[in-house]
Amino acid sequence: MVFLPLLFSTNEAWLIDDFPTILGPLFRSGVIFLVFVLASSAVYLCNDVLDKKEDIYHMEKKKRPIAAGMISTKVALTSSFFLAAVSLVICYFTVSDTVWYLLIYFFLMFMYSFFFRAFVVLDVLAISSGFVLRVLSGAVAIDVPVSVWLYVCMALGAMFIALSKRYAELLKEEDRPLVTRGSLSKYRTAFLKPTMYLFLIGTAMAYSVYAVSAENLPTNNSMVFTIPLVLFGMIRYQFLVNSRGLGEKPEEIISRDFFLVGCVVTWLSLVTVVLVLFR
Repeated sequence: MVFLPLLFSTNEAWLIDDFPTILGPLFRSGVIFLVFVLASSAVYLCNDVLDKKEDIYHMEKKKRPIAAGMISTKVALTSSFFLAAVSLVICYFTVSDTVWYLLIYFFLMFMYSFFFRAFVVLDVLAISSGFVLRVLSGAVAIDVPVSVWLYVCMALGAMFIALSKRYAELLKEEDRPLVTRGSLSKYRTAFLKPTMYLFLIGTAMAYSVYAVSAENLPTNNSMVFTIPLVLFGMIRYQFLVNSRGLGEKPEEIISRDFFLVGCVVTWLSLVTVVLVLFR
């Protein structure tokens, strides 16, 4: 997510035929990447401590280090605080313009951990907002303008993935008396399934508008050739969620499915080629 502004600023903030121009933006994007790895790790440690009592009854989550007793609550919370502090220090001394966005991220995740996760829709909104903040931080770090439609696309796409995750979790919990998430017991498949389709369509439309209307994209509208890849990727993801019950671990779907990996690589390559040739 944080590297997307760097990708879409090809031949704008940096030139493909002038390698030194990419070193600064690449470094700052890399720093933001590191910062959010540390920050999200801190959040996950804290959440796993809060979820420990529920995770020990879950078939898979009971194997997590904290739930399994391999890491004590004290060590986990200390590590969480340390990682959060390090992320803030690195952010402040290298890309200080993004510190406020990182603080907003921590506040949002704090509210999710202690409040939002118990409420339907609010939980997925909080998760989705975290991804939008990543894109925004990546753009601010390298000082490039990003079309509002790209942010809309990211927000809708993140909602689609978050709802798919809840749908997959709910399917696995239907036959169990114990539900491990506060909001999960309030969701229904009859609500989640059509809502996923709604956000799938919304994401595709937002990306299509971005491809033809963003001011800093090639004026010959050549970016429209990337739209079919986005459509295929999202439909493929939806197929895996519906037909195979996947979705609980989005990172595994995206990284292990041959067709999705090929789609992402092709999309990245095509976007780069379009921006290099026509911008």
